[in-house]
Amino acid sequence: MDEVRAYDTEFDRLLEQARDLLGAGDDEHLIEANVSVNQALILRPDSVDGWLLKCQVASATGDDLAALAAAEMAFTRAPSRPECLYWRGAVLGDLGRYREALRAIESAFHALAPEDQWLLEDLFYEKVMVLEALGLPEAAVATCELGLARCPGSPLLRAALVPAERARVRSSLKVLRGGAG
Repeated sequence: MDEVRAYDTEFDRLLEQARDLLGAGDDEHLIEANVSVNQALILRPDSVDGWLLKCQVASATGDDLAALAAAEMAFTRAPSRPECLYWRGAVLGDLGRYREALRAIESAFHALAPEDQWLLEDLFYEKVMVLEALGLPEAAVATCELGLARCPGSPLLRAALVPAERARVRSSLKVLRGGAG
C-alpha cells in the first residue's frame, strides 16, 4: 500500500512541478517542465491530466505537432472530457486545421458539465479566433457577444470583440463597395 501511495505522490509531485515551471512563463523553465511531465507520464502513461499538461508544455514551446500528439493521447483516453476537446481544438487551430478545430470546440461546449464552467471563457475565445480565421466575422462577433453574456467580466472576450467587430465592419464595407477591397 505504501508503494502505491509513494507512486501516486511522486506522479503528483512531478505534475505539480511541471505546472509550476510552465506557469513561470520563462522559456528556460519549459525544458524542465517537459522533463517533469515526461517523468510523470513514465509513472502513469494513461493519465489524461499528464497528457493534457504535456500538450500545454509542447504548445508553450511552439511544438504544435508534439502538442497535437499529446492532445490526441488525452482525447483517446477521455473523448468526452471538455478539457481534452478544448486542447485538441486549440492545437488544431494553431496548425491551421480550422474546420476540425471548430468541431472539437463545439464538442467541448456540448460536453460541458456544471463543474466545467471554468473552461467556458477559453472555449468562447478559441471559437472566436477560429471563426475569424475561417473568415466568418459575423459569427465571430455573435460568438463573442454570447460569450460575454455568459462570462460578463471577461477581459479576454472584451479584447477579442474589438478585432472581430473590425473584421465584421471590413467585410460589410466590401459588400457595400461591390466586393472591391
